[in-house]
Amino acid sequence: MLSLSRKKNKPPLNRLAKLGENKSVNEQFRIIRTNIEFVSMGQNNVYLITSSIPGEGKSTITSNIAMTFGQQNKKVLLIDGDMRRPTQDKLFRRLNNVGLSTLLANQHKMEEAIQPIEEYNIDFLPSGPVPPNPAELLSSTKLEKLLEECKQKYDLIFIDSPPLIDIADGPILASKVDGTFLIVRAYKTYKAEIQKSVQILEQSNSKVMGYILNDVKKQGQGKNYYVY
Repeated sequence: MLSLSRKKNKPPLNRLAKLGENKSVNEQFRIIRTNIEFVSMGQNNVYLITSSIPGEGKSTITSNIAMTFGQQNKKVLLIDGDMRRPTQDKLFRRLNNVGLSTLLANQHKMEEAIQPIEEYNIDFLPSGPVPPNPAELLSSTKLEKLLEECKQKYDLIFIDSPPLIDIADGPILASKVDGTFLIVRAYKTYKAEIQKSVQILEQSNSKVMGYILNDVKKQGQGKNYYVY
């Protein structure tokens, strides 16, 4: 099954940073990695990475964080939890015919859905085909069982979440993880949107682990970099 769901001879496509090609960006993600390790203290391993609104760079940041941890030879699983507008399959050039939605609908088993990304030493669970009822699938106990099963196999699990505002899926996912990181895009995200997102996370009983500031201009060089 895995061999049918992977496109061969096409390297992963990542719009944010191809590891090893941009030393400045890579170093910023190593800093993020170090800080995640510091705030987690090894006690948590399932993290949601989300944003207030679309277009804040959430998906590409999530993929690069996962890949950076993969460099440490940790067992890392990247889950695309956005079953309405999936992105990770496009970033990595993988098919999305089997994934989270089909697992939660009992159509496939985990070993049929998870795809190894050997180039970055991580495993990838796509979102799967867009279902008619994503919020209902995420609210089911099947997701909790799936995450518990994944915890037994992986050191770290990163979930790429839909935006929090005006979509029910993100808050539901936030209630089922060990902690949440909120992406904030410089010059784009309004203070009121950040405040609303924090309120949503608090109502979901999700622990806010930190914020990742995206698209800050590095003085004197005119290049984008990422700060945790």
